[in-house]
Amino acid sequence: MFYSFHFYCIYYLINMKSSLTLLCLVVWLNVDASSAQTVCRGPLPNVPNARVTEESVKEEYKEDDIVLFSCNFGFVPAGRISYQCKKNKWVVLRQGKCNPKPCELPDETANGHYSIHAGDDFVFGATIKYTCNDGYQMVSKMDIRTCMVSGWSNHLPICEVVSCVPEAADGRVVVSGLPDDDGVIQYGHELRFSCPNPAHQLKGNPQVVCAAGGMWNSRFPTCEDVTCEAAEKIKNVNVIGIPQNTMKYGHRLQFECSNSKHVLKGESEVTCSTNGQWSHSFPICEEPKDFCGPPPHLMNGDTMGGTRERFRNGESVEYACQKYHILDPPSAYKTCRDGIWTGLITCLKPCTVDEQLMNTQNIQFLYPPEHQNKLYAEHKDHITFKCIGHLRLSPGSVAFRQQCINGVMNLPHCQ
Repeated sequence: MFYSFHFYCIYYLINMKSSLTLLCLVVWLNVDASSAQTVCRGPLPNVPNARVTEESVKEEYKEDDIVLFSCNFGFVPAGRISYQCKKNKWVVLRQGKCNPKPCELPDETANGHYSIHAGDDFVFGATIKYTCNDGYQMVSKMDIRTCMVSGWSNHLPICEVVSCVPEAADGRVVVSGLPDDDGVIQYGHELRFSCPNPAHQLKGNPQVVCAAGGMWNSRFPTCEDVTCEAAEKIKNVNVIGIPQNTMKYGHRLQFECSNSKHVLKGESEVTCSTNGQWSHSFPICEEPKDFCGPPPHLMNGDTMGGTRERFRNGESVEYACQKYHILDPPSAYKTCRDGIWTGLITCLKPCTVDEQLMNTQNIQFLYPPEHQNKLYAEHKDHITFKCIGHLRLSPGSVAFRQQCINGVMNLPHCQ
């Protein structure tokens, strides 16, 4: 124990005069010497990514003691970090911080690229992942690199071009697109397959591409025998030529009506053709129809003589074309067969050449018709032209003598 005393003095005025009276009081206090020192008993300050230096570690921190901090492994200081014990509290003296140690920009790898896999920047602890571009594959065991104190971990990954090994092809298949001299087949390369024999058909994809990972996008196709299937039994139709085994390419089937009074509608013979399809649809047999309606209209032509609403089987109607049109065939008929008009007839159109059209080409008739500025040329007729005045035939122009083909005639051009 020790004693201390304090003086307390009070000034005041007496009797409203200018004199001052000083009153001093002496106060005696008993003070415990053990409480004169302040101690910081709480936990040490928590500094992210930092620790207290060994020199600063104590069992007890008293007033004005200073604690220094150093950065953890992988972190670098940005300014000094220190705290001081003041009145049972830790007060910042230097407010630095510890930042992750940065790494240099990662190296680029040929035919590949990298992206941040973990972290936000190229600093200690961050990881990057390398990926190969399309058409390339990773040959390195490790595709991850981590930012360490000493720099980036692992070796730079390597990407090499993807290549495919051709499969053994069917001996009947023709393969197009193979590189010369058995060269490497790289990513994206396409091979094409075909069966040269029409009796064979390709089973599988006709194009196969070298894809990612050195794998083909589908298996190589094969050539197999073309086969056709017979349709289910057709009512009133006899089928001739169905074998006991498979019907292959070139096999023929014939058809006839089981009832001699019926009419076969369709082809009487079909052939097994490429892709396993029959050359024509299978026919059917029906009872004949005794009459046809009015004959059909013919463009640029008409029937000769009168017509009526009903014609018997076997009756025919003759057609004629309009002026300057040519009938094809020359003697043309349509015949009523089983209620249907049969026969193909066409009226071939003429060509028309007039003065206005020739002026656009700078040409005129070599032998102009008298008193006519327009000429009609029937199908297969010829017209000969010449240039106007002293003009000459243009390079690339057709010849002066031209033929009319069903309403179309190419005209020469002069310049």
